[in-house]
Amino acid sequence: MRVLFKLLSSVFLGWSVLLFLSPAFLYWFIHGSRERYLWIIEGPEPFRYFGSGPYQLWMSIGLVGTAVLFLMASFAFSILRKRYFEREKHYE
Repeated sequence: MRVLFKLLSSVFLGWSVLLFLSPAFLYWFIHGSRERYLWIIEGPEPFRYFGSGPYQLWMSIGLVGTAVLFLMASFAFSILRKRYFEREKHYE
C-alpha cells in the first residue's frame, strides 16, 4: 500500500509540474513567430480562439488551477503514505 501511495504521489507531482509549466509553453508556442500565430488563429474551431487574450487567460487559469489540485493530491498521498507507515510500525 505504501508503494501505491508513493507512486500516486509521484505521478500527481509530475503532472502538477507539467501543468504549471504549460501556460508559459503555450504562450511561447502561440506567440513564438508571426507566421505560427497567424497559422494558429486561422485554423479550425478550437485553435482559432488561442490568439485571444481572454481565452488564453482562462486557459492558463484552468491549467494552473488543475496543477494546484494535483499538487494538493500529491501532498495528500504523501501524508497518507507516512500515516500508513506509522500505523504499520505501531502494529509490529
